[in-house]
Amino acid sequence: MLLPFLPLLWLSGAGAQQSAGTQQAESPVSFIDIPLRIPLQPMIDAADRILPQQAGYWRTWRRWHGIDAQYRAWRGPLSITASGEVLLVQAHIRYWIRAKKNLLGAITLGGSCGVNEAPRQAVIGMQVLLQWGPDWALRPRFRILPTRFLDRCKMTAANIDVTPIVETEFRKQMQESLRAALKSLAPGVHAIQRQAQQTWSLLQQPLALGQDNWLLLRPESVALSRIDGRESQLNTRVALTMRPLLVTAVAAAAAGNPEPLPPLGRYYPRSAEMNLHLGMNLDFATLGQRFSDTLAGRSYDISGHKASIRTIELGGSGQEIRARVELAGAATGTAKLRARVAFDPERQRLELQDLGFDYHAQDSTMASLVEAFHEPIRRALENVANEVLVQQLDDFGERLRAGLHKIVPAGVALDLSALQLDSVQISIEKPVIRLEGVATGSAQLMLR
Repeated sequence: MLLPFLPLLWLSGAGAQQSAGTQQAESPVSFIDIPLRIPLQPMIDAADRILPQQAGYWRTWRRWHGIDAQYRAWRGPLSITASGEVLLVQAHIRYWIRAKKNLLGAITLGGSCGVNEAPRQAVIGMQVLLQWGPDWALRPRFRILPTRFLDRCKMTAANIDVTPIVETEFRKQMQESLRAALKSLAPGVHAIQRQAQQTWSLLQQPLALGQDNWLLLRPESVALSRIDGRESQLNTRVALTMRPLLVTAVAAAAAGNPEPLPPLGRYYPRSAEMNLHLGMNLDFATLGQRFSDTLAGRSYDISGHKASIRTIELGGSGQEIRARVELAGAATGTAKLRARVAFDPERQRLELQDLGFDYHAQDSTMASLVEAFHEPIRRALENVANEVLVQQLDDFGERLRAGLHKIVPAGVALDLSALQLDSVQISIEKPVIRLEGVATGSAQLMLR
């Protein structure tokens, strides 16, 4: 009944209302917005099957408002279309009718329509407003539409208008059949609730992200949007609010038992926003090895002199990184640099700022070139550090995808390429450079 139910759409164009008394303001709110689709065809088939093809009293006379009448009406195919949260239900009716009326106990006036001539025609319809109850049930409300008689049956001799007989008969039967047919949507509605309960439970499970980091998604509330019907299907969105938090293994183990699915809250449109707390370590050993592998033996032209990097040793504290660089070639000697590590959110890159440089050359004539070393050494170190950062982010994304794989249904691919780091804080303490921030943006689920 759900085509498709996507249990984690991080597009988040909407969100459920947050709990009023939340104590988790330290984490920004993230939204999950899941599109749902319920086909109307099962209900259309059920309604067409339940609603009688014909109705009336054509073998005996029926007393109606002082009139004796015989009539027979039959309908064409039932038309049911959705527009927004309203179903429009219509049936084209053809009918014939006879009527007679006794005047003053002596004179009987009568007439007929559609007898020995083409049947008379009418269009009978009603609207059904579909809304969600807090218990996840669909609550229909019916509104009768004025019947459109294409050619009324009015017997002028006695001023008898008998068309309402047919109208009353089919209105009653149509409403009863629709109430019964709406039950055919129950499996789809129950499937929504079951999947929401499963997703709600899974969202409360800690996700391992490596480096002793665990992600707690911490769902808070859930809501369903108003139904947005389109022709032969009903569309809605389930929205959940979360406050993701990065914790250690100890805190993850103390996360507690899953909470049950709460009642539906009120749905509020939201701007697209996803916030995942992120923490990662760029350890000095990995950086040093990557520096050596990438830069060792590479030649640099410094004021017409060829120089290369032999080894690099890293250290630092606070936000300051320190490096000892052994140079070879014409610039053989030792360079010691100090720089403040910063993060540029627009370029999504690490930067070395306020660079300080000491160069001790074996050839004293090269010592005057110390200023020329700044840019090539800084650029080389930045490039390698950002290569490691990109790799770490890719690893983070892979671990996140693996953790969410058990929530995402088969046949759906998760794209996290739109994530960007924001509000990044950097601290340096041997043996690591620690980045703490928030991964923001959007992610998509795509059918494969």
